[in-house]
Amino acid sequence: MLFLIIMGIEQENVLITTIWKGTAVIQAIKLFSPSKIYFIVDDPIDEIRNNSISMVKELFSEIVYTSISVKIYDIVGIAKAVMNVIDKEKNNKITLHISEGRKTMSLGLLFGSYVKRKSVDSVFYITEETNTAIKLPLIELKISEQKMALLNKINSGIYSVNDLETELGIKAPTIYVHMKELRDDGFLNQDNKMTEMGKIILLNKE
Repeated sequence: MLFLIIMGIEQENVLITTIWKGTAVIQAIKLFSPSKIYFIVDDPIDEIRNNSISMVKELFSEIVYTSISVKIYDIVGIAKAVMNVIDKEKNNKITLHISEGRKTMSLGLLFGSYVKRKSVDSVFYITEETNTAIKLPLIELKISEQKMALLNKINSGIYSVNDLETELGIKAPTIYVHMKELRDDGFLNQDNKMTEMGKIILLNKE
């Protein structure tokens, strides 16, 4: 079990990971030496993943394990679950691993790490062919307070520019500019309705 001491604080290595057959997870454990692992798994969990988790636990019995159940196509829900874990473990060294499982799972982990970027050490993908660990960029997912307020109002069902102008105290031309930028950045769709990414950015309470 590996601990890091930073400024007098005992810090653990925490791995948040998808899983399928477990091969890449085993490699990730060897590379990052976690003392805690959070498995992000399908709800309901299938036999392959269940057996893989049992295998990993048997091989590395000293690690503390937690399974977090999510709906496989609910990217917002997956991101929220991951962000909750990151908030819980934010004083530790957090590594995310996205090699195994469905793409929606990996996207949910990635998007959650983008929102909580300041609390995440790194995100990795391990190649199946050579077990090479590829470090992925941690993109900063951040918008201005005005845009966040605008998204909150749109998310609550207010779409009229006139109503938004009244609610937010922002002039209509500014609202149009913000909406265009939010569409360009993927937070709103072409109908000015919330996208998955828009919903995820609203999960951030920081």
